[in-house]
Amino acid sequence: MENKALRIVFPVFLGVLLALLIGFGLQAVYPQPESPSPGYEAPYEAYLASLQAYERIAAAVLSGLAVVLLAAGSLLPARAAALAEGLLLGGVFTLIYAAARGSGAGPGLPAAPAVGAVGVGLVLALAALFLRQSGRLPRLRERRAEAADETALAVVFPLAAAPLAATVVSLGLQAFYPPPVLSGYSGPGYPGVLAVYERNAGLIGTAAAAVLILVGFALLRRASIPADALLLGGVVTLVVASAGAISPKTTLVSLGVGVLGLLGALATGHLRLGAPLRRGTGAAATGSRVGSRVFSVLHPVAVGALSVVVFFVGVFAFYPPPEDAEPSSEWLRTVSLSATVVAVVFLLASLVLERRAAAVGNALVVGGLLTLVAGVAPAAVAGEQGVVFVALAVAVAVVLFVGYRRFVRGVPRAPRDTRPPGTPPAVPPVPPAPAG
Repeated sequence: MENKALRIVFPVFLGVLLALLIGFGLQAVYPQPESPSPGYEAPYEAYLASLQAYERIAAAVLSGLAVVLLAAGSLLPARAAALAEGLLLGGVFTLIYAAARGSGAGPGLPAAPAVGAVGVGLVLALAALFLRQSGRLPRLRERRAEAADETALAVVFPLAAAPLAATVVSLGLQAFYPPPVLSGYSGPGYPGVLAVYERNAGLIGTAAAAVLILVGFALLRRASIPADALLLGGVVTLVVASAGAISPKTTLVSLGVGVLGLLGALATGHLRLGAPLRRGTGAAATGSRVGSRVFSVLHPVAVGALSVVVFFVGVFAFYPPPEDAEPSSEWLRTVSLSATVVAVVFLLASLVLERRAAAVGNALVVGGLLTLVAGVAPAAVAGEQGVVFVALAVAVAVVLFVGYRRFVRGVPRAPRDTRPPGTPPAVPPVPPAPAG
């Protein structure tokens, strides 16, 4: 049986690596326009125009690739839940990067097409989670009962999707209802115009948050993970709307909606993150297990982090950067490639030690994943986008292979269920009581 702590950590790192692969791959294949020399107004205006077009296209491409990851993650069977969670989280992380690109799609205002692409991607992410968790996909329905514990997805997805939802609402508001200062208005009566805008923007944000909360409540019983994401997204959107509203009345309305949502969560018993709060799950019931669970999580993480420190200390000890000079591009590129090689060795060695020394194997997996992520930084600083992309492509392939060997291979397939949707499961016959 695989270590539960590793089972939680693995999808998160896989999602981060996939997002990094897509981000650096886009930079390598479709580089950003270079800034002109200072002091030339006309070339700088042309640069801003080309940058705006680039950010729009980049946000749309990133959103499309995120949708591909989300679709792949939602279609994987339950026996490959670890890989499916990594793909789904990678799609969400890529959407966050796309939102960052869309927010910079111009000198002042975010581009409406970029915001729309990210918004569509977020809706598809929630839909993918709903279809996967509710068992509405025919390929997953027969395996729903044997679905693995998706702890990482249940915790990380709402925490990542909630600020993304608030960002989409905020950027969409700026794109389709721009503030007076960004829309070019600076005439008389500007303070009054600004006050009206702030009030309207706060009310629109509050209405959007209320919609998110209501939809979240509607999905609670069918799919808790997207429901949690919508509820948290509504709360974050309310905080942003109330903080940006100058009018005390608008702030009061926003906070009132938040209080009503909180009361509704308490009344229905669904104040949760991926799983309902049940009796007996407090410290009194789990106190005896807290120590072992915390240690099982901290041990591979601590050993993995220590392996990263040992690697970089070894680099500076045996392959130091040039003295009295900035590290050269060649040195940074070599460090990144060396980190990738060491990480791949760690990951492959974990397969050998999986059965003989599970704790050491788990630590090697975490150490390899951390080394992969940390090894991206040197080549990124050197501007070696192509090197980073190739290294990440190899790393992601190895991580997927290790994840398949550790979390998918050997898991028995569930029998196929041919019942139509909505049909209750067959109840096995009760054996007759023995006579006399």
